Amino acid sequence: MTQPRRTIEYLLQQGTLPLEHANVAATHLEVFPTKRSWLTFFDKALLIIGVVALALSLVFFIAYNWLNMGKMGKFALVEGALVITIALYVALSFRKRFKLIRQLLLLVASIITGSLLALFGQVYQTGADTWQLFFGWAVLIIPWVVIARFPALWLLWLGLVNASLPLYLDVVDFAFASYLYQGILQMGLLAVVNFVALNLWLLCLKNIHISQTSLSKPASQSKVDLHWSTYVVGLVSAFFITCLSIITIFDEIDVLASSITLLLWVGWCGFMLWRFCKKSINLLMLTYLCGSVITVVMFWASKLLLNDFETAGFLVLALLLIGMSSTAVVWLRKIARIDTANIESSPNEQENTYE
Repeated sequence: MTQPRRTIEYLLQQGTLPLEHANVAATHLEVFPTKRSWLTFFDKALLIIGVVALALSLVFFIAYNWLNMGKMGKFALVEGALVITIALYVALSFRKRFKLIRQLLLLVASIITGSLLALFGQVYQTGADTWQLFFGWAVLIIPWVVIARFPALWLLWLGLVNASLPLYLDVVDFAFASYLYQGILQMGLLAVVNFVALNLWLLCLKNIHISQTSLSKPASQSKVDLHWSTYVVGLVSAFFITCLSIITIFDEIDVLASSITLLLWVGWCGFMLWRFCKKSINLLMLTYLCGSVITVVMFWASKLLLNDFETAGFLVLALLLIGMSSTAVVWLRKIARIDTANIESSPNEQENTYE
């Protein structure tokens, strides 16, 4: 709920704003999307889609005409597109205009860089491992990632890191770890990397505070709307830590390894509960937490109940899934009601504070 909407509801409850004037006030405060906001949204959406499609069309064009183009033609096309993109970014940077276009130009340059590396490896058959492509790609675009300060480009860089790590661990032989433990090591490293990335996203991106509470109001009662990219990183972090906690179910791993993976998962759950329930409320992140808990409990319960694949075991699992899902929904609704009550009480507290 946005601040203008809460203001209108508060004025209606106090009787200051007549009900027949509510729609006029909502239109004036832009509670509902206006024609201008819709045009701005479609303008940005079509711009982003067009720029990304233009970058990908370069890759598809070379792939389709691979046999009809020479080596010099392929490299000239890709390198020429890269030079033009950087030149346009430099020209717009000197004028200090069109920030979104400049960020998209660096995103296009990053995509073209990856295609240039892939083209070099395919033409000259270097024999390099696949992980070197993604790792080199990620290293080369680091300056552009730092300069652009564009969340979509950050996500591209994080995706390259996530792609290079498992490919590297597949070709590296760890003498101290057996084949079974290498899978746990790989998933654990990905879980740690994405957990660190989630914390960096929370620290670096500016949060949009939906409710402005008084100085005396505890910080745990204020709701914070995170940037959309933070939700993506949170989902990836939840996926890898959940996979880490259930990976020992499918292999014969000793109790120590299973205990360590479960302890790491419990620590992640504790952090998510503290960060997005106690410190600041965020229902989507808490939904990730609930989904992870349900998945882990169901997998471990299935290991205990489905040894002989009896019908009673499937029945217990079905009842357990229904019970946990219902409990999660009730808990999330309770958190939402508490958050709504805190938001609605904030105008009165602010008024009393300034008095």
